[in-house]
Amino acid sequence: MPRARAARPRSLALGVALLLGAALLAPLGPVATGAGATPRPAAAERVRSDHVKNAHGTHSWHTVERLVPVMTGPDDDIALDLDTTLYVPGNAARRHPQPAILMTHGFGLTKDSPEVVSTARFFAAHGYVVLTYTSSGFGNSGGCVTLQSTDYDVKSASQLIDKVLEPRKDVLHDGRGAVVGTIGGSYGGGIQLPLAAADPRIRTSVVGRTWNNLIYSLDPDNRVVPGDPTGLTHGLNTQGVFKQEWTSLFYALGNTQPASDGGDCPGAKTASGDPAEIAGAASCPGYYLALCRTYELLTSTGDSDAEGRTLIAHASASTYLKHVHVPVLLVQGQSDTLFNLNDASATYLSLKRRHVPVGMIWNSGGHGGYSSQPGECEAYDGTLRTVKRMDRCYLSLRSLGWMDHWLRGDHGGRGPAFTYYRDWVKYAGHGPDDEQYAAARRFPLRRHATTFTLSGSNALKVPGSKVTAGSAVITNPTGSDPAAYSETSNFSGPDSSPSSADVPPQEVEGQFAAFTSKPLRRAVSAVGIPSARLRITNTNGQDMVFFAKVYDVDRAGGATLIHRLIAPVRVPATAVGKPVHIRLAGFAHRFGKEHRVRLVLCTTDQTSYNAKVADVLTIATGAGSTFTLPGRLRSR
Repeated sequence: MPRARAARPRSLALGVALLLGAALLAPLGPVATGAGATPRPAAAERVRSDHVKNAHGTHSWHTVERLVPVMTGPDDDIALDLDTTLYVPGNAARRHPQPAILMTHGFGLTKDSPEVVSTARFFAAHGYVVLTYTSSGFGNSGGCVTLQSTDYDVKSASQLIDKVLEPRKDVLHDGRGAVVGTIGGSYGGGIQLPLAAADPRIRTSVVGRTWNNLIYSLDPDNRVVPGDPTGLTHGLNTQGVFKQEWTSLFYALGNTQPASDGGDCPGAKTASGDPAEIAGAASCPGYYLALCRTYELLTSTGDSDAEGRTLIAHASASTYLKHVHVPVLLVQGQSDTLFNLNDASATYLSLKRRHVPVGMIWNSGGHGGYSSQPGECEAYDGTLRTVKRMDRCYLSLRSLGWMDHWLRGDHGGRGPAFTYYRDWVKYAGHGPDDEQYAAARRFPLRRHATTFTLSGSNALKVPGSKVTAGSAVITNPTGSDPAAYSETSNFSGPDSSPSSADVPPQEVEGQFAAFTSKPLRRAVSAVGIPSARLRITNTNGQDMVFFAKVYDVDRAGGATLIHRLIAPVRVPATAVGKPVHIRLAGFAHRFGKEHRVRLVLCTTDQTSYNAKVADVLTIATGAGSTFTLPGRLRSR
């Protein structure tokens, strides 16, 4: 195979530079550089597009700026101010009160960021009272960064409703108090469901590109624990594979907030009178010490401890979903390697099992430098948009319809249960990009899946094909160096700066096994979460770590790692030798006619804390070793 040079970040501080370093890295065939002609959907799929109507936000509004004092913390003894902006539309009055919407921002941003301002103006123009605020530890708000924890941020948000929205006669009230919906993405999405569980005034939530279980998002393990009812109950795993690149970027960003005049964590620590916090302020300036200790433990050992897991659980929606009873719309990006589609799917399935009204949208893009597509308008891509523009965009209109349905009782805006963006369908070029969004009544889709059997040392065989029992052996070197390259976290999207979008994913010789199907007889859409049942063992007596991913191999042999997604797996040493059931990262992808499906299992990835002790993994093939892909595939 030809040799290639791969990008690897050597520093994960804010000023990230891309350094090129040679390694024994090889692409899985020629790199696919273009999408080629857009294939037409097969008629047999019978997939319908979603449909939304343009809206016209006609109300003017004025804003009110205010620093609001709150008391927060585990013992309710931490005083801080939160910076707020209230958008009051012209139609809101004592005689005509309007529902309210509460929104905060993504990590490292403020209430004045484009995502918040664009969204607040849009909803104000449509007659909603909108309260936006800067979360603690950022901007002009006080306090430390506390990860939207129920011990801190949720308490603060409820007090904002108490002090700003409850007293207003132009805000709609009922027997439970102010009628409030929430919206936000990423860090601004993470608070919404814990808040909805704690505060009965929250009536609905539109949750964008965020986590289900923050432990899974930052220390993932895609192993399915026996007895898991959905296959996505990630909290059943104790240890994972630390997502070191992404986590280190956010950790650094939080700790640089005080130096950038963001928040006032050093002041909060001084006010606490805690000698340990005061002494540790220099080395942990943006967070409380417990969080810094958790990060340091993960970066030094790859393991978390019980204290750290409890801390992160208090900032995880999964911990509180059993107390969420309000309708929820989940919006998650298909190219997101920080909070992937499995995060949203886990939340969706958990709510659905309890008969909570829930919808889900898999949009294009996600974290890492992906701009929204024309006519789509995902708010969290950093673009400041006008109301007029958002009135003609799919995602903003779906969010408005959801709020109107559940807060105003305007029926018809709830939309389909599940929609997903299709990059293989052409946008009409004007108005909302609903034609690229397929609509379904349920998730998972009720379509036939294809279960391949791993055969020989490198084949995927469809049902009915002859299967050969065999094996493939892959190694993990001491120190896990060199490591495979899937992406440079946060800098792999075409619109990131700097961008490594032109650096293809690459595997390391001897560290991966590739199992490939025969060419497909027709183009097929695979929409959902793949899974595998593997017979895989290791030799070093420790937890077994590997990564699973899916490539699309085109007619010329060019291999494309679908959305650069990987599924880290960590099998406890006590479970090695038993069959391993995993869920890979979900996607919506069109395999073209004559393309092949490729499952890759490898031992390392540059984004993660890999196993440091040398290891040899053996993958047994034949009966009992399977890979299941959503969608019925037919090979020649």
